[in-house]
Amino acid sequence: MNTERVSSGIEGLDPLIGGGFVKGRSYLISGEPGTGKTLLSLQYILDGLKKGEKGIYVSIDEKPSHIIEDATAMGWDLKKYLDNGSFQILDVSGHFSEARLGKSGKIEVTKITEELNKHVKKTGAKRLVIDPIAPLISKSDIFSEVQEYIRVLIFMVEEVTGCTTLFTSHVPVGTNKLSQYGIEEFIVSGIILLSIVKQANKYLRTLFVRKMRSTKTDLAEYSFEMIKERGLVLRHPL
Repeated sequence: MNTERVSSGIEGLDPLIGGGFVKGRSYLISGEPGTGKTLLSLQYILDGLKKGEKGIYVSIDEKPSHIIEDATAMGWDLKKYLDNGSFQILDVSGHFSEARLGKSGKIEVTKITEELNKHVKKTGAKRLVIDPIAPLISKSDIFSEVQEYIRVLIFMVEEVTGCTTLFTSHVPVGTNKLSQYGIEEFIVSGIILLSIVKQANKYLRTLFVRKMRSTKTDLAEYSFEMIKERGLVLRHPL
């Protein structure tokens, strides 16, 4: 049985993950700050836009204007896709704030996914990014409830939207964790871990395919560069 794949848009990555992401599944892009999570996610969306696949980018930590500026700095023109309606950036505070809490005052995943699905249906999006995975979680939220929220969110995004989705997750600096909340890695179909490592007298950005269901992968860690217009480009294994 052939599994339909969705290209990542990252030079050198697709051969490492069986030709691309499995269509309709969710994947986690993890890493410390500055490792390239947002850039990889934008590159994935842009790859789809170039192929006529509409996309949605849900921004939690950055203003949409900053995302556009970051893309422009890489030589990517997202504005034309925004103008023709094939790409949409959703600022989480503006689109989901009313959907966050139910009568109990707890996180309402159903309301968030319903709101998200409205945008997916309206635009016909096939690719989705949620950057990072935990929209509208505050410091006062109970940790166990946050974990349950994330678990249900991932399941519901796959079931309701049908998109091939990238979630990003911060990794605390100096730890060996795979995600911020410790639950994300068990639910998603794959994990791509981005890191910064010191080799000799210099630092390298690296990519490691930590998990990929339905796909045979090696355990090599690859260095990569960020090149204008090309984005992330994988180089040699360490």
